[in-house]
Amino acid sequence: VQAYVAAVQPGPVVTLDVDAHLVASDKQSALPTYEGFRGYQPLLVQWAETSLVLADEFRDGNVPAGTRIRELVDEAVASLPAPTSGTAAAWQIQVRSDSAAYEQATLDHWDAQGWRFAVSADMSPHLRAAIQALPPDAWQFWAAEAKGAVREWAEVVYVPSRATEKKTSAPFRYLAIRVRSAQGVLFGDGATVKLFAVVTNDWTTGGQALLEWQRGKAGTIEPSHRVLKDELAAGVYPSDKFGANAAWLRLQVLTANLLELLKATALDPSYRHARPKRLRFAIFTQFGRVVRHARHQCMRLTTRAWAMLIGPGLRRVHACPWPAAWLAARRRAAPRAPPASRSPVARRPGPPLPDHAAALPAPRQTDPRIGVPTVPLTGVHEPTTIAAERIKA
Repeated sequence: VQAYVAAVQPGPVVTLDVDAHLVASDKQSALPTYEGFRGYQPLLVQWAETSLVLADEFRDGNVPAGTRIRELVDEAVASLPAPTSGTAAAWQIQVRSDSAAYEQATLDHWDAQGWRFAVSADMSPHLRAAIQALPPDAWQFWAAEAKGAVREWAEVVYVPSRATEKKTSAPFRYLAIRVRSAQGVLFGDGATVKLFAVVTNDWTTGGQALLEWQRGKAGTIEPSHRVLKDELAAGVYPSDKFGANAAWLRLQVLTANLLELLKATALDPSYRHARPKRLRFAIFTQFGRVVRHARHQCMRLTTRAWAMLIGPGLRRVHACPWPAAWLAARRRAAPRAPPASRSPVARRPGPPLPDHAAALPAPRQTDPRIGVPTVPLTGVHEPTTIAAERIKA
C-alpha cells in the first residue's frame, strides 16, 4: 500500500467498501453459513479508488456478518500511509456497506471520527411503518428497470430508539427506496412493492446522488470477490486448520494488491483494468520457457523479449520507493549467483536486434536497493538464462 501511494499518488478521497463473501467447502471444520451450505465467510475492506484490499479477516461460515466490522475498518484506516504533499493534508475517509454494518455503536463511531458513511438499514417494523406512511408526492422518480419495474426514492423522518441518548448527538438521515413492479407482475415473494432504506450522516448531498454512490459499492468490491475466488485461489482453501486457511487468504490478497501495483506502475495503460486471467495470457506466459536441469528450475528467454517487454516495466517497478525494512530484508535474502561452470544453458549467437530495441540504454547489472541482478540489454539476439528462485517440485 505504501509503495502504491508513493508511486501513483492517488487523490485524498479514500472510499472504504466493506463486504463479506461466502466460500463453499466440504471440509470437516467448515460450518454452516446463512445460505444453508457449509463453508467460510471472509470479510474484506477495499479502497475503492485504487482496488487495494486494506484489511481482511478469515472467518467461519456461522459468524454473523456484522461481527468486528468496526475494528476491521479501523485497521484499514491505520494501514494507510501518512499523507504527503502529493496527496493531501489528511485522508478523507468515507465508508459504504450493506446492512451488516447497521449497528448503532458502529455508526456512532464512524460519525465521531468525522467519516462520511452510507449503510443499508435493516427494515424494522417501525421503519417500514414510517416509510409506508409517506404521502404519494414525497416519492421521486429514480429509474425504470429493464423488466418494467420503477425505482423511486424519498426522504423519511425516522429516529431509532436507543437505550441512552446524548444531548449533542445529531440524528442520522434516512432515505427510503421503493421498487414497484410492472402492472400485473409480482415479485418472487408475491408482493408488488419492495422497500429498502439507507442511513447516512451526509445531509448535504442530494438524495438520488447519495443513493447511487452507496449502491456503487457493487461495482468495486464485488468484482474483487470474483477475482479472488475465481481467478486467484481464494475460492478453495487447502487445509482443515483455521490458521492455515487465514494465511492462504492473506496470500491471495497480497497477490491481488501486487497485481494492482504492477498494472499501475509497470504495464501499459491498456492493462490498467485487466483481470489476472488476461494478464496471465498476455504477459506472464509469453516471454519464456521453464527449464528444469540439474535440480534447478530456471526460465529461459531471449534478450530481445527482455529489452522490448520486460526491461522498461521492471525499471519502473525498481524506481518505486519500497519500505526500508523490506529492502534490507530483500538484500539479506538475495540468492548468490551460481558458478559460471554450472550454467545449464550455453549461449549461442543469433540474428541482430532491431534498431529500436538495440538503442535502449543498458540498465545497471545490480540494483543497489534490492540486490536483484538485471539482464544486460545487448545488441545480439541470444538466449540467456534468468536465474529464478527455486520452486519446490
